Amino acid sequence: QKDVYILTGTDVVQAALDESMMTVGTILASRYVGGIRNDVEKMESALKSLQAVMDEWLAVQKNWMYLEPIFSAPDIQRQLPAEAKMFADVDKALKNVIKKVSENPNCMRVGQMPGQADMFAAWNMTLENTQKQLEAYLEFKCMAFPRFYFLSNDELLEILAQCGRNPQAVQPHLIKCFDSIKALDFNAEDANQIGGMVSPEGEAIPYTKPLKARGAVEEWLCKVEESMQSTLHKLLRESLTDAPATSKERISWC
Repeated sequence: QKDVYILTGTDVVQAALDESMMTVGTILASRYVGGIRNDVEKMESALKSLQAVMDEWLAVQKNWMYLEPIFSAPDIQRQLPAEAKMFADVDKALKNVIKKVSENPNCMRVGQMPGQADMFAAWNMTLENTQKQLEAYLEFKCMAFPRFYFLSNDELLEILAQCGRNPQAVQPHLIKCFDSIKALDFNAEDANQIGGMVSPEGEAIPYTKPLKARGAVEEWLCKVEESMQSTLHKLLRESLTDAPATSKERISWC
């Protein structure tokens, strides 16, 4: 998002941190450290605190960046209200921290703020739990319509996030769900009515009876599958009846 900062280029900070930790470790190992031991130990503690904050922050940021576009979709928010609420709470708190840090981007200051690492760790646990619930939700959808197993999680999420408002959002993914089916023939006047199916070669077969793309996407896709089968069964029965009687060449008949 344009209004949110993220941590980038942390390799430079990490390299400086590693070098500082080595230097402090060398000083503490020296027999001449006695007079400044307290100061060096405080510095070591500050560096360890910064390392912990960086590790937890980057982990949170990774999970947040994955989940943010998912839970920005109104359909997903509606279907997963509890998980959307958990994500929204972390999202708001994280953005507040990022805003404050962006106003004074000092690593050592941020790394020594009391409870900072624990706070990021707690957020990370929340986001990981949210992601587990999301995966369980996707598994439930796949069980309802097993052909979803042919899709990646990102592709399935794209369908679930859009199909409530736009059933045709399923079109780009049909070829993975159904062998030799590239598209469904949606009615130009009624965007929810499906009249048939189209192969990658452009061969169109109208359904015996048009159906409506309404309700949960996995439910009406099951009806699409049933229509595919029933339509082809009907056409095959007609072809078997017609075959002995036809005087056409076999290629023309086919």
